[in-house]
Amino acid sequence: MLPKQRTIMLIDMQSFYASVEKAKMPQYKNRPLAVAGDPARRSGIILAACPLAKAKGVSTAEPLWQSLQKCPELIIVKPHMQEYIEVSTQIMSIIEEFTDLVEPYSIDELFADFTGSMHLFGNDPIDLAKQIQDKIYNETGVYARAGIGENKIISKLCCDMIAKKAEGGIFHLKKEELHLHIGDKPIRDMWGIGSRMEKHLWKMGIRTIRDLANTPLSKLRSKWGVNGEVIWRVANGLDNSPVTVNTHSTQKDIGNGMTCSVTL
Repeated sequence: MLPKQRTIMLIDMQSFYASVEKAKMPQYKNRPLAVAGDPARRSGIILAACPLAKAKGVSTAEPLWQSLQKCPELIIVKPHMQEYIEVSTQIMSIIEEFTDLVEPYSIDELFADFTGSMHLFGNDPIDLAKQIQDKIYNETGVYARAGIGENKIISKLCCDMIAKKAEGGIFHLKKEELHLHIGDKPIRDMWGIGSRMEKHLWKMGIRTIRDLANTPLSKLRSKWGVNGEVIWRVANGLDNSPVTVNTHSTQKDIGNGMTCSVTL
């Protein structure tokens, strides 16, 4: 008997810090808002910006003064990290109502494996993602997006490259359609590719994710060892790593890492 295909989601919170602030200050619902270092002195950098602020050109990690030049009406609030951690923990508890396999990836992203519980919610992963999205929004005021795939790599690629830009914020990416949707995307858009690696790949004639996927694995391994295999596996949507339940306190241990299984 063939193993049951997994159903895994990467659930991501849109403009998380800014969304938490807007949820508790509804008077700013229709105004551009950003979370930044020192609003009183108008110094520091942008930690998060709501979609309305981003539409005005405000971007994460830019100096606050630069954002104010682009958007003088920008509402600036200082960060409240403990509140963000508490809301993150609340969101994790909401997802745990649908599955006990939930793995924090960062403070605003979580992997969840619904393979064993999907039948309890109608067997439609998109409908299930919508139920979770609605529940998170109704209880926290935060808008979630969900990338759905058969493994963690595909769900991550799906969320980052498709679901975040899709109407409704949800997309189910099937492995056999991986390159139909992301194959022509520039290599820099792929998870795990930084500016330095992009330059190296360009020198090898690798411009797109499909180019990387079609590059002989031996060529990548000879150049970068296991790291070469990791990026090749990501480009091909290959990953057998499990969704690992975090047994520690989420408040004390919110990480930002993902294990991509490698067959040596």
